[in-house]
Amino acid sequence: MMVDPLRIGPDERGTVRLYAVDIEPQDRKDMLRPRPDTPPLGARLGALLGVDWIDPDHADLFDVADLESLGLPGLLIDGAGIAEADVAPLRPKLLGIEGTVLVVYAKGFGEVPLDLRPSPMVVPIAAFAEHKTPINFAPLTSDAAEGQLETDVEEPPQNAYLTVILALLALPIFVLLVGAIVWGFS
Repeated sequence: MMVDPLRIGPDERGTVRLYAVDIEPQDRKDMLRPRPDTPPLGARLGALLGVDWIDPDHADLFDVADLESLGLPGLLIDGAGIAEADVAPLRPKLLGIEGTVLVVYAKGFGEVPLDLRPSPMVVPIAAFAEHKTPINFAPLTSDAAEGQLETDVEEPPQNAYLTVILALLALPIFVLLVGAIVWGFS
């Protein structure tokens, strides 16, 4: 399912946005390894999309050539959980993209609604909702699923080491008591 690539809804979950970024390879490398005198990566990624911050743990900036045979369609389907039916109409376009792309997952924007204002060097490609497998609550049909759980729970066996440790701790106390009794009678 496609979603708006420039509008982030409140508490958005399970979306993946893809942008082409017209940036030189060296500038991309510099962005990914910020120096102490430059803004952090999250701020630099945010600047690309016209927001204050994008969580770099939930965004990827890379050269499409780094994907090798996987390609952008494979990344979206196998890596991001997007349904193949959602990617299929854009497959030729995705295979034709070269250079740097930015993939931002929903958590990258935080949990606040945003309207993105990408810089001129950023072109929105698409936004997708992750494919979720429906949950099936049908009863189990296996013979192992038949019957009832036993409610009588056996006590776990006493740990033999615990018994020895308790005996070793009690022995000096016993010796002191016996000594006090014997010493008291003499």
